[in-house]
Amino acid sequence: MINLELLAELNRKYSLNIEPKPLIVKAFTHSSFGEQESNERLEFLGDSVLGMLVATYLYRHFPHFNEGEMTKMRATYVCEDANSQYAKEMGLDKMILLGKGEELSGARRRSSTLSDLFEAFLGAVYLEYGIDEVKKILDQVVFPHLLANDVKPFIDYKSRLQEALQADGPTRLVYRLDNVEGPPHNRLFTMSAVLDGVKLGTGVGRTKKEATQDAAREALKTMAIIK
Repeated sequence: MINLELLAELNRKYSLNIEPKPLIVKAFTHSSFGEQESNERLEFLGDSVLGMLVATYLYRHFPHFNEGEMTKMRATYVCEDANSQYAKEMGLDKMILLGKGEELSGARRRSSTLSDLFEAFLGAVYLEYGIDEVKKILDQVVFPHLLANDVKPFIDYKSRLQEALQADGPTRLVYRLDNVEGPPHNRLFTMSAVLDGVKLGTGVGRTKKEATQDAAREALKTMAIIK
């Protein structure tokens, strides 16, 4: 069972009325916690709800933005790093139910775990209390950051590299997985950006996607396109 004192604190802080209903408890249940159903399905739902509400907010509050600008801003404020920060800001990290192994491995502080938790929480709130209650949370936790534009914009180095190379004609750019190390719950991936058999850059990250972006960034440096 989730900590009821922390849930009461959450309700007071954000003027909510969230009760420890089964779906709410499930939202805080990590896959490592016993035999109970985890929050993975709720995470799927919450991701869609969050994306839709942020897209609506951007459309209404940034009328001067075109589609590309709105897409980039949504990618900045609806991503693993941003979602994990929202979860910590709300204190959700203190309430997640983890197995002993994951607790010892530091999952309570892991960005991916907290991002999933935030989305699962929104999914559970949506099902139990409706879209207006989710919007009430975002009004206090997410939308102020959008208005302040206080996060460094996400740069898609992979797309930027592809565009730079295509300017010179067709290319054979591939991303190669060079190494994977660490236990299953805490992997570290090494990827390389390889053009026609020549390695342009190598990157590391906690996910293949993150390592690929890092490799593309290093390749752009090699090509003197960025510093």
